[in-house]
Amino acid sequence: MSERQKSQKGFVAVTLITLLAIAAVLIVYASLLATFQGGEVVVGQVQGQVWYSPTNGTTENWNLTLKVNQLNNNWYAKVNFTGAYKGEVQITWQLERKDETLGWKNATAGIDATVVKKITTSFTLDGSAQTAYASDPSSQITNMNWGGTNMIKTGSYRVVVYIDSKA
Repeated sequence: MSERQKSQKGFVAVTLITLLAIAAVLIVYASLLATFQGGEVVVGQVQGQVWYSPTNGTTENWNLTLKVNQLNNNWYAKVNFTGAYKGEVQITWQLERKDETLGWKNATAGIDATVVKKITTSFTLDGSAQTAYASDPSSQITNMNWGGTNMIKTGSYRVVVYIDSKA
């Protein structure tokens, strides 16, 4: 084989390798252009509402809002579950106070913290309408009194309930 033929074969080989490399880059680039994301998938959504009572009573009406007259007045919260979720959950109950400039903020830390204002409880949802109270185990008798000694200044407060799966 002559030097010229060897040189031509080398040129062809280098050209083919270069074309394959360019083709590989284009295939990778093309696959990046063809990436699609699906929409949100919600699994096991829990539904419910927080209700308040000044007496933690069993026969009186619980309300979505509550007005108490003084800092030392008692008040209680519960959550009524309405969804069909089944399974063991962890419930975190957290007291928040409304700041006129900053909005709602955690009253369990910082200058507002005096007594325990955050409780974590375990609860098993069975898919029917159920009620949980801020005590562990969930019991109306030992339900947390959010008023009384927990309140250090007048203003607006609320209980926020965070539900986490224990799975």
